[in-house]
This record gives sequence, C-alpha cells and structure tokens, in this order.
Amino acid sequence: MWLSIDRHKVLTLFFALFFVLSFKKPSAQILMVILALGGLLYYKAHKPPMHLSPFKWLIASMFAMFLVVWPNLFVGGDLDAWHYNLRSLNMPSVYVLGVVALLCLHNVPFRLNARFLFYSMAFACFFNGGLAFVQRVFLGVGRVVGFSTVVGFVTLTSMALFGCFIYALHTDKRQEKWLFSVAMLTGFLVVLFSATRSASIAFAITFLALCVFLRRTKQWRYMGLMALCFGGLFALNQTLEQHALLHAARTKDESFSQDLRLFAQKNPDSSIGLRLARWQEALAIAKLSPLIGMSLSTKCRRLDEILALSHSYRKADQINCAEKYDNEFFNTLAHRGVLGLAALAWFLCVLWRFFAKRKDIIGVFMLSMLVFYVSVGIGFDPFDFFIEGSFLVGMVVMGAIAERLPTTQPPTTTSKDPI
Repeated sequence: MWLSIDRHKVLTLFFALFFVLSFKKPSAQILMVILALGGLLYYKAHKPPMHLSPFKWLIASMFAMFLVVWPNLFVGGDLDAWHYNLRSLNMPSVYVLGVVALLCLHNVPFRLNARFLFYSMAFACFFNGGLAFVQRVFLGVGRVVGFSTVVGFVTLTSMALFGCFIYALHTDKRQEKWLFSVAMLTGFLVVLFSATRSASIAFAITFLALCVFLRRTKQWRYMGLMALCFGGLFALNQTLEQHALLHAARTKDESFSQDLRLFAQKNPDSSIGLRLARWQEALAIAKLSPLIGMSLSTKCRRLDEILALSHSYRKADQINCAEKYDNEFFNTLAHRGVLGLAALAWFLCVLWRFFAKRKDIIGVFMLSMLVFYVSVGIGFDPFDFFIEGSFLVGMVVMGAIAERLPTTQPPTTTSKDPI
C-alpha cells in the first residue's frame, strides 16, 4: 500500500515542480529528461501491460512533430552542413521524450492531488510576481525575465495564473478563493512587466475562453470582478509609465504605430517591422520548398535568393540562419513545410479532442493552455522554443496519465489522499 501512495505523491510533487521552478531556465527541459528516464526505469522494473488504445493518436501526433523535421535534413549539403542542421532537432527531441514517458507510464494508476498541484500554481504566481516586481521597480529591468526568458517567464506564469482561476471558480471555501484571487493579481504583474504585446493579447483571449469554458459555474460576478481587476492593474501601469513614476518598458519610438512607420520606410530598427520581414521571408521559403521547408544550411546557401523573392530590406550578412520567425505557423512552414503544418494541425486537433473528453479541471486547464499557446503563436514560436515547448509536453503527459478528477470541485486533502 505504501508503494502505491508513494507513487501518487512522487508524481504529484514532480509535476508541481514545473510550476514551482517556472521562473528558472532550463528547469522544464531538465524535468522532461527526468520524466522520460524515470518512466523507462519504472517500465523496466515493473513491466506494466501496454494498453495504448486511448493514447495512440496522442502518441502518434507527438512523434509526428519529431519526424517532420527530418526530410529536409537530407537535402544537399555535406557533413559540416549536416552537423549544423542537427540543432533543428533540439525541441523536436523533447516530443520524443514525451512519447517515451507516455509509453512507459500510460498504464500506471496515478491519482493526481489537484489541491496540491493548484497550490503549487498559486505559489508560482506569488513568487514570480514578486520577482517581477523587484526586477521592474527596484532593479529597473525594462522587460522582466525572472531567471529565464521574457516569453518563457510570462508564458509559464500565465498558465499558473489560469490554473488559479480555474481552482478559484471551483472551490467553495471563501479563504481559498481569496488566496487564489490575490495569487492571480500578483502573477499578473509578470504579464504587465514583461511588456510583451503578443502575450498580453493571448492572455486576454485565453481569459475570455476560460470564462466560456467555465460558464456552467455561473460565477459571472466573480469573473467580471477579476476582469475589472486585471483591467485596473493594466490602466494603473500605463498611468504610472506615462507620468514617469515607473520606468517604461517601451519608449514612444517603440510603439506599434511607430514600428509600422519604420517598416514602411524599410528601417530595420522596429519590432513589428522585423516580424513582418521575417514572415515575408518564410513565405518566400515556402514558394521555393513548399513540401518540406528548408534546412538551416540550405537557407544559408540560398539566402540571397530568399531575400530577393521576399523583397526584404534585410541584408544577408546580418541574418542568423538559425533564427526563428516570431510566428509558430510561419516558422513551421519555413522549416518543415506543408508536412510540418499538417503535423502541427494534427497535434493541436488531437490535443483538443483528447482533453475535451476529460471533462474535469485538468481538462479545462489543458484546453486553456492550448488556447494560450495558439494565440501567443501569432507573435512567437511556443511549440518550438525549449522552455515553452518542454512545459507543454510535460503538462500533456500529466494530463494524459492522471486519473480523471471529480467534475464538481477540486478534491480536498484527507487522510486517504497521497499528500
């Protein structure tokens, strides 16, 4: 009996670490390696029977995210080019780790202690929000990063925040609702102080989507109150920046409209303009190699042709061939072609269908993550970056192997609970 309890405890604590350590890179990558190795050791020791039927499409779609990288690696080039192209396998290899973990652990009975997991999300909001406050107010950091990257920090904190929102709507304890509400507002400081427009838009879209997903709770007053609080903090931040009471992350010369004007003037010194230029180059690559995209070495070799076809103002000697395209779909199209886009679309559809069937708070959490990742993918590449991608794969494994929770409210800790 103690072995069974220990298994539930270890796995719950392990997945909680994805949130507790969300401020630090490369925590998510390290945790994914540990998860895959731990799964292999568990399977070798216990050899549980394989029942892959419920997970076959999930496993297949994750493996496809790895396979579609390979075709263009064999097109042209020499041994040096092959070695240079191997970096393209970095993030896709994490999907393989997820497949290994699912194969080894899918038949392991695992009762996730939802209360403990969601409290780890609240901890992440408090800690990350406090860290962001210190970095912005006391250290004068323009765009807070924690000990990670700007986008990685805001993405993982946003997911912890949405988890707190889900839990707060399901708990019937007033003190818990207040605690998780304050945690959300603290975590929202990361969204504000990251000054990441794509993440802010994705946050708003995901919050509205969650309100729709959780409409059966009929807690419209609470949802409206939290929306007003988020809006109030956003307005307060803007006011403080305008009156120079808080160091502005972006100057007037870095505004959205100014970026567009600079792009029209073919001035490379603009965030939006650089994105638009990269997207045009991605479309040019798609015209040259539509099915499988281009490897990094092939892109380097044909860079002048790509720039001419896209009418880009960028100079070939100023471009890093390994750069991404600040858009998940253009990035996939450029590096993996139509095959890559098909694999990504399949993966997203499988995730949505799989977790929509759970009909519990973990399922809702995973759907909110999917909405956020797709939304933020308009301006970044969350499925291709190590931090965000590893976190997603880890959560997919957790949501897949955990037993379904009660659909009414999160379980409270009792003497029978593993933690």
